[in-house]
Parts: sequence; C-alpha cells; structure tokens
Amino acid sequence: MNLREFTEAVDRETKEMSREELWLLVHSLVRKMPEEAREEFLDLIGRARKKETEDGESTFDIDVLAKKRDRENIHELLTRLEGQFHEIEEGSLALQADGYEDYSSGYWDPDWVYEYEDPEEIGQIFEQADRLIQRCVNDGFYEEAVKLFDLAMETEVYANDGGDGVFLGLRDLVQEHLASVDCERLIACGLYAVYQNTEPDKRAQEMYDYLNRTFFRGTQVEAILSVGREELEEQEMFWESWIRLLTDKPGDTAGMYLKEAVLFQCTKGEMIEAAHKAAFLHPSLYLAVVEKLAENDATCALNIGRTALKEINVRYKIRGSIALATAKAALKTGERKLAEQCWLEAFRSETTAVNYLRIAAECKEPELYRKELMQVIHSCQVFSGDNDSGNSDYGNRFESYREMSRNSMGDKERFLLCFLSGDFDAAMEKCAEMKNGLGWTGHVIKCGIPLFLLLLLQSGTLPVGCREQLRAVAFEMGFQKKNYEKGLYKESDFQEKSAGHEDVDILEEAFSKWKTRQTISEEQAEKYLIQLNRLINMRVKEIVSGQHRGHYGNVAALAAALGEVRESRGELSAKDQILLNYRAEFPRHSSFHAELRAYGMPDTRKR
Repeated sequence: MNLREFTEAVDRETKEMSREELWLLVHSLVRKMPEEAREEFLDLIGRARKKETEDGESTFDIDVLAKKRDRENIHELLTRLEGQFHEIEEGSLALQADGYEDYSSGYWDPDWVYEYEDPEEIGQIFEQADRLIQRCVNDGFYEEAVKLFDLAMETEVYANDGGDGVFLGLRDLVQEHLASVDCERLIACGLYAVYQNTEPDKRAQEMYDYLNRTFFRGTQVEAILSVGREELEEQEMFWESWIRLLTDKPGDTAGMYLKEAVLFQCTKGEMIEAAHKAAFLHPSLYLAVVEKLAENDATCALNIGRTALKEINVRYKIRGSIALATAKAALKTGERKLAEQCWLEAFRSETTAVNYLRIAAECKEPELYRKELMQVIHSCQVFSGDNDSGNSDYGNRFESYREMSRNSMGDKERFLLCFLSGDFDAAMEKCAEMKNGLGWTGHVIKCGIPLFLLLLLQSGTLPVGCREQLRAVAFEMGFQKKNYEKGLYKESDFQEKSAGHEDVDILEEAFSKWKTRQTISEEQAEKYLIQLNRLINMRVKEIVSGQHRGHYGNVAALAAALGEVRESRGELSAKDQILLNYRAEFPRHSSFHAELRAYGMPDTRKR
C-alpha cells in the first residue's frame, strides 16, 4: 500500500484508542526506534503537541501537519534530485561507453554497437525520480510531480566513448538495462499530474504539447483516467476542448488522439458530427466512425460512408479504405449493387492491383465497370507524378501525414493493371525488354513471367511449379487475404470458401475467377510461349552458370512451371524433358539438380 493508504489506515485504527492505549503504542514504537531516528522522532513529538489559541480552542489538525511534513520531505528530495539532474545535463555525471562493430548479422553489413558502464549510478537517479513522482501523485503534490516529470523526460545522459560521445534518454537507459523504470506507468502518472496541475481552459493545449513529443508516441489519454487517488476534475469540459483542439490540428498524432477521444467519449450523433467537422484534416476519423457504427447499425454506417465519399477528396488513399468499409456495410444490409459501386470508388482513390482484382473477380458483371476502370487507370497515370502527401502544407517536417497521402501508381502497379485489364500484348512487350538473365530485382518481369505462366496454364489445379509462381505473384503484388477481403462479407460465396485459407489460396481463387473472364487466341498463346521459353532459358543459364545458388530454387520452379504449362496445352512429357535437358546442360551442379528433383525431375541417379 502507498503512503496515503497507510496513513489513512493508521488514522482509522488510532481514532478510537484511549489515552493509555496510545501511550502504550508510542512506548512500543520508541523501543524499536533506531538510534539515528531518535532525534527526528522527538522533534516530531514536539511539532504534534496541541497548542491553544487565545480563546482556548485547539488548532491541532493532524492532516494539515502531516501534509506539511510530507511537503517538506518531498521538497528536500526534489531539491537533491534537481541538483543531480543538473549535474547530468552539464556532463559532470556521465556514463562510460565502449563502441565496436558487431558482425553477427553478416560480414558485409556490420552494426556499430555500444556497451555501457554506469560508475556514477545515474540509472538509480532516474529510478528515484520515478518513485518520487509516484509518491507525489499519490499524495496530491502535483506541481512537484510535474517539475520532476519534466526533468526525467528531458534530461539526456552523456556517454563518454573517447570521441564525440553519445547521448541517451530515459527510454535508452531502460533499453540498455541501465535503469529499471516502467516508462508507460511513469507517463500515465506524469500526465495525470499535468492535468491536475493545469488550469481547465489550458489543459487541452498542455496535454497536446506533451503527447506530440516522440517520447509519448502511442500513449493513450484514457490511461491517465484511473492513475491518481482523485478523479480527474471537469472531464466533460476537457474532452470537449480536447476534441475541438485536435480537429484543427494537422498531422497523424492529432488524428490518432482525435479518433481515440471521439470513439471513447461521443454518442452516435456526436461521432457523426465530429467526423464531418474533421473531414478536411482528419478523414481517417470517418473511417473509424463507419467501422464503429457498422458493428451494430449497418444501415447508419452505410449512409455515413456514402456521405464521407462525397466529402473527401477523391485523390486521398484513405477514401479508398472508407469505400471498402462502406461496401461491407452495404453487403450487411443486402445492397449488393451499392457494394460494387463502393469497390469501384475504392479503386478510384487507391488504384492498386488488389482493388482491381476484387472488382474483376467478385462483381457479378465486371464488364459493366470496364470503361470507368480504364478511365481511373488513365487518370491515375496522369497524376502519379504529383504525390505530395501534404507535409509541406503545414511546415512541420517532423510530423507525418499518412492519412493525407494521395493516390499514385508506380511502374509495378502500372504493369499489373495493364495485365489484369487484359492488355496482354503490352504486358509481354514490357517483359521482353529484359535482355539479360540477371538484374531482374525491381523489374516488372519478376511478376510478369509468373503471371503469364498462370494465364496460359490450362489445368483445373495448380501443379507444384505453377503454385510457386502464384506465391511469387502474391509477393510481388503485395497480396494479403485481410486486404482483399476488406469490403467483402460472409454472405458472399467467396468468403465461406476462403475461411481459414492463407493468402496464396485466396489469390488462387480470385485469379481463377478473373481468368474465366479473359479470352486469348491460340495465336497469342503460342507467341507468348515463345517469349516465355526464351526469357526463362536465359534466366536459368545466367543463374546456374554464374553459380548464384540462392536462386537455384527459383529458376528450377520457373523451368518446371514452363513444362507444366506446355503439358497442359497438349505437349506430352514437356516438363520432364525440360528439366532433364537442364540437368544435362549443367552436369556438375549437384545443388541445382536437387532443386530440379524437388520440382518433379525424374531421379535417375545410380542406387
């Protein structure tokens, strides 16, 4: 129990004691009193003696005297700690550091690391400050708690390494095991004291100034509500001013705390109003509100989502996320057509292959949206050069504005959309630009070759080589089940079938649906196979002859997939022939042979 709880318990027990019982208690305590504390105890007895006023009434108040004694003791400890922190700031108290290169992560990529010694026991100073802050908060000395809290947060410790040295803050000291402090608990205590020690009309700005610092990143305002012994005063006034302040503050930090406050504190109507007011600087609040309302009132969430799509600039990516949340609410209410329109709006604001594939695979008649999809792709290509996230608008280079990031399209996304939209000739032409079997990293050919192999495969199931190509596509596309299924709902056939499947299985099902709606002529297929043969052969020979062993498995999978595609199109034993030919071409590369066998090459080794 803390000091306040202890003293209150003692007061309760001693209040009903007789004079003789109190005398016996004091006598028992005196017999156990250590010698060094006896003078202080006699002084305490003198302070506690009753004094009479002129009219004979007693002025003795044990609470007042106890608080006065506590304050004196706290000020004494605070003064000592202030002096020690001053010495740390001046460098009079410092750590010793020994820096060296650590090669444990690889010889060519060493890390510079430090080992520290604390001969001055600086870590204990921070630990003592932590304990005193908690005591101040428990006993209601908020001004003192804030003063010491600021020192602990702001003081950096110099570590002498024989050169320029390094500086460590409190979190660094804890991470290096130089101080044992629960930083999150300390933050909660400190902010509680800041709240109690600040005038009501200034609390919101004061709290924001603290929470906007890096040290407080991720702290929840709710965490301070139950820290101290007293309930926070005038909370309703604070939350109103807090939400009003954050609505007008740009940046992700303000946006995060605004969402926390609105979802924690507001009614349904107040949440909707707050999202509307914050739409210009914090459109992510609309997303949070739609998702929150959808839990119990899908119809309301649908209406709010549609309003948000009208209010928020179409070029912000966050609008795409709102569109998907709205689509999910639409499916909950049976509005399938509205859900499909929301999928289109998601693609309009976040023009990605995953958002395109959802429309192509899940819409009942995706051809109805083809014209708009192509217009969106063209529009995004025009504006991709202007991808200002909005940071410079506010002049704070230390603040992030991810919720204001704009839609854009890189080379890989442009290629994926070219392929998925059915312009296969243009996609193959882009792949055919590659003239070397090396240097494929970062080039569209890394996902282009697997996509064409999957497109040309005429088989209901994926053989081992082609399944590896599907994994490559999932990786290059950044495909994840959780992202694809945003905007979908359990009522759809796809959701039931996909339950428990991994990313690659979901992509396989979606790709299969997309593929049934594509048409290519036999002439096109033959032309693409010729190019695939050339490109894959070039890749295998460059990798194996150059002994790039880390890529043997990848090129073996490519060779196997090519054979599987040719077999699916009627060429007997094509896979065995291709793999055996590569084994014959590289007879001394046993590691490569092992990879070929893993993808189905006949094992003809002598037993």
